[in-house]
Amino acid sequence: MNKGAAYWMDLKQFDDNDPVFLAKVQKGITNFVRILTEKDIPVEYATTGDSMTDGKTVYIASNLKEDTIDYTVGLALHEASHVLLTDFSYLKREKGKLLEVKWNIPKEDLDNVFTLINFVEDKRIDNFIYSTAPGYQLYYEELYRKSFYNKIVDKNLQTDNLTTPTWEAYLFRIINIFNRNSDLNKLPGLQEIRDLLTFKSINELKSTQDSVKVAINIYHIIKPYLQEEKEEKSFNNQEHKTNIQVERQKDFINSQHRKKRISKAKKTQINKLAQPKTKLNDYSLSKDSSISTIITHDWEHYFTSKLKPCEKAVEDGLFLGKKLLSKLQTRNNIRKDIFENQKKGKLNTNKLFKAPFKEDIFYKIEKEDFKNTFIHISLDLSGSMRGEKLKQTIQTAIAIAYASCHLKNFDVEISLRGTFSKNYNPKNSEQTPLLAYAFNSKKNNVKDLYKFKSLTTCGMTPEGICLDEIRKNLPKPSYYQEVFLLNISDGLPNIHSTSYNFNTAINHTAKVIKQYKKDNIGVLSYYIHDVWDKTQKAEDTFAKMYGKDAKYIDVNNISLVGKTINNMLLSNTIKVF
Repeated sequence: MNKGAAYWMDLKQFDDNDPVFLAKVQKGITNFVRILTEKDIPVEYATTGDSMTDGKTVYIASNLKEDTIDYTVGLALHEASHVLLTDFSYLKREKGKLLEVKWNIPKEDLDNVFTLINFVEDKRIDNFIYSTAPGYQLYYEELYRKSFYNKIVDKNLQTDNLTTPTWEAYLFRIINIFNRNSDLNKLPGLQEIRDLLTFKSINELKSTQDSVKVAINIYHIIKPYLQEEKEEKSFNNQEHKTNIQVERQKDFINSQHRKKRISKAKKTQINKLAQPKTKLNDYSLSKDSSISTIITHDWEHYFTSKLKPCEKAVEDGLFLGKKLLSKLQTRNNIRKDIFENQKKGKLNTNKLFKAPFKEDIFYKIEKEDFKNTFIHISLDLSGSMRGEKLKQTIQTAIAIAYASCHLKNFDVEISLRGTFSKNYNPKNSEQTPLLAYAFNSKKNNVKDLYKFKSLTTCGMTPEGICLDEIRKNLPKPSYYQEVFLLNISDGLPNIHSTSYNFNTAINHTAKVIKQYKKDNIGVLSYYIHDVWDKTQKAEDTFAKMYGKDAKYIDVNNISLVGKTINNMLLSNTIKVF
């Protein structure tokens, strides 16, 4: 097992064609980069050409396997350290006319000198990161092991190959000068170059400009010895492999990392999943089974349509919300009763000066207020909820949310649940449970409810998984606070996944609801149906999951939900002193 990545990535589920998996990797590496650099440097997958650090973005490859993940992390950290420490604008100037004018570098040597500059700059930034962030050393070691330390390099350093003083030979010997097999006698000037690259001297490099100066000094050491490259000759197999390896090392030094690309469409899909407000969890179904789960606050990425199918439902919901609010306005008042002539309590100073002390002169005040109420409204937005069921459900949720924005001690949270398809053909794709938090009266206001006009359905019904994730983040009930789950659904839990379908999903949902009740969270569950989809089997299964109190109501009678909330909010009084 690859120990480096094991603690943040499930190595058993590597699938570089799965956008959810790729997004997990992107988020994980982004976190590493943020910790290392203390900057929000974007991490993205390559889509075109050989990806190199441009001073703003770190690019990673999509061909991720169990034995390449640590290398990928190391390369991303290496590129991120360039973003943090390298002066790209200065390097760009140095590569151009400035090298010719300021340092008198002939045009034919410019590219090779720039490779020397990149080499020294790599040593500078890698030394800084390696010494200041020891927790990342493993990834750097894996990066260099794959890029520099291999049998081909080791063998050629010990032979007389690449010992004619040409640019190719010098670059090979200089790039690998820290290899334990390096022989400084193979080319003139190597020992002098090594003396310029001691740990102490590298540690004293403080800027990209310092790296350029050292690289120029190296150039001046080797320049007198340089011989012209011989015309192309035929290479044997070993020489061919060596040349390939040398070119790969030069590409690495020059940040020309060959990376497997992905399509722009898939990249868009991955970036959506990798948003900071989105979590990608592995929900455990059993000791041996888990399923990826998307939990997001960027709900509009998944549950909206340009057609605004719920425009009228939102307007009607706001109207009903105002009516509901008028009935509940008493919640904003505290009822106070004063009891005079008590044997104990507070002293009534108005009676004290004339008291004959034949009657009690104390009084007591009793106040009655409403408990804090928190309602989480979980809406099933599977495909079968489209049409009138969706409109009626949204209308009801909007009405309750509107009232909560104007009442004290009453808070509402709304979440949406569906599934995310891993490819563009949902019928042939494994579905990932999707839970999206869309509204919270503590953070949002009435204006945010207008966004629901664009609400639409998305996928299938991962009932129990989403409800369990909701449960983990609900406030705890107490003497002063009641907590409720209001669930509105039209179907039985089932998704395109061998881990969560049919009886497995039904039994799991029933188990989750029992845990709600064990946590003293009230469960109000409504199965909303059209005439055509009312069956006894569905009613029995719904009752099995949610208990005897579960309601089975027609789409045209969903106003019953509002009545339930109305009665509940006006009955949960509490004595306060």
